[in-house]
Amino acid sequence: MEIRININEYADVSYIKNLLSKVKGVVSVETDEDKIYSWEEIENSEAFAKLIEQSRNQIKNGEYEEFSDELIDSIFNKK
Repeated sequence: MEIRININEYADVSYIKNLLSKVKGVVSVETDEDKIYSWEEIENSEAFAKLIEQSRNQIKNGEYEEFSDELIDSIFNKK
């Protein structure tokens, strides 16, 4: 049997996991939470470096589009 519990981003996940693991009959406690990365972790990651390199190469090769201010404003509902 499986029970699903939804929590907000401020919940103490490790505390809740520890608490639930002590309940009689609980075999395991697993989470499918997405890790939240800091900007420093993102900027220092290999994936980010590859993405930046790919973007630079696309710009060098002319593989980009320029958008008008009106289009950008309409997308972000600026008036």
